[in-house]
Amino acid sequence: MDSRSDTGLMVIGVMGMGIFLSFLLRAGYGTDTCSFLNASLSYRTGISLGTVMVCTNALLFIAELIWGRQYIGPGTIVNMLCIGYVSDFCTMLWNRFLPQWIFQEQPYRAAVFASALFFFLISASLYMNSDSGLSPFDAVPKIISKASHIPFFAVRICWDFLAILIGVLADGTLTIGTIIIALTIGPAVSMIGRAMHH
Repeated sequence: MDSRSDTGLMVIGVMGMGIFLSFLLRAGYGTDTCSFLNASLSYRTGISLGTVMVCTNALLFIAELIWGRQYIGPGTIVNMLCIGYVSDFCTMLWNRFLPQWIFQEQPYRAAVFASALFFFLISASLYMNSDSGLSPFDAVPKIISKASHIPFFAVRICWDFLAILIGVLADGTLTIGTIIIALTIGPAVSMIGRAMHH
C-alpha cells in the first residue's frame, strides 16, 4: 500500500474506533482495556473521556518517545488526540437523537453491543495494520517485550490486565465484554492484517 492509502486506512480506523466506542460505552457491556481504564478514570474524576485519554496517552508517550521512537507515526498522534473526543461527540449525538431504549432494553442492547464490537474490531484492525504508528498504549508493551526479552503476547496480557486493575480500582465496573475484547482483539487484528496484505 502507498502512504496515502495507509493514511486513509489510519484515519478511517481511528474515526471508526471513536464512533463504535461510543456505542460500546452506551450499551455498557464492556470496551477494550485501554478505553475501560480511561472511561473509569473519566467517571471517577468527572473529566471528559477525550481529555482523560489525551492525558494518559501523553504520559505513556514519554516512554514511547524515549525508548520506542520507531513506533511513532502520524497515527500515534491522531489516535492520542481523536478517539476519546470522537466518542464524546458521538455519545452526545446518541443521547440527543437516538431512542434510549435501544441501549437499555433487550434484545436491542445486546444487538447494539455485538454490532459495535464487530465494527470496533474492524476499525482497530484497519488502524493497526495501516503502519502509521502505534498508540502509546500499544507501543509500551512492545517496548517492554523488546527490553526484557519476554514474549510480546505475555507482556500484552499482563499490560491489559494492569489496565483492567487500575480501572477497577478507579471504581470501573468490569464486565464480560471487556474480557472478550481483550482476548479477541489480537487475533482479529492478525486475521484482518493477513487479508489486507493478500
